[in-house]
Amino acid sequence: MPGYDTSEVSKHAFILAAGELFAAQGVSGTSVRAIAAKAGMNVALINYHFGNKDGLVNAVIDFVMENYRHYSPDAFIKEHPELWETTQGQREIVLYMVNQAYEFMRPDPEHPWVTTFLMRCAETNEIGHKRILEEILIPGCIRYSKLYARITGSTDYQKARCWALSVFAPPFIYAVNPRIIDDTCPRKHAGDEFYNDLKARCIRIALDSLGLGQPRNDSGERQ
Repeated sequence: MPGYDTSEVSKHAFILAAGELFAAQGVSGTSVRAIAAKAGMNVALINYHFGNKDGLVNAVIDFVMENYRHYSPDAFIKEHPELWETTQGQREIVLYMVNQAYEFMRPDPEHPWVTTFLMRCAETNEIGHKRILEEILIPGCIRYSKLYARITGSTDYQKARCWALSVFAPPFIYAVNPRIIDDTCPRKHAGDEFYNDLKARCIRIALDSLGLGQPRNDSGERQ
């Protein structure tokens, strides 16, 4: 059997190859032989590393979710409960949560397939749907519904979901298929400048629709 170093290298190669192919073709449309060929590895090593194709799907989800696990707005809010008491403090909470979410969804130039993989996996794969629903979507809906209710005083869940969708749908659309955005850009590459401007505009929408006015930049000045 492979040694530890070789084993970790081949395992990582399978994860990256599978993620890219799953994003392009879907999980069901991708064979383990195609993954092995792209990874440049023996197909038998998939069973050795992951047990089966489902185990590989879980491994790719784990790889993608690693950054999401560092996204912990709940911890930030618990550490700063005083922020709820003022309008400026509530702005800071919203800014923190939106900025963190946008960083998670920001297209990764090294692994541009990540968000597309999550979307495809959630739509068509039973394992992926369950995990993404339980680990990302449901906690996110609860988190942002509570935020909306706390700031507006409204318990209308539908309004809370519409608010969250208006804020987070734009970066998700961009992250899922940045090529579409790039192709509509005169320079053929939207890039970080476009994404940062998109984030700033969505932040203004988020704050205005919560009755919190305009955000402040890092120097404390109105944007």
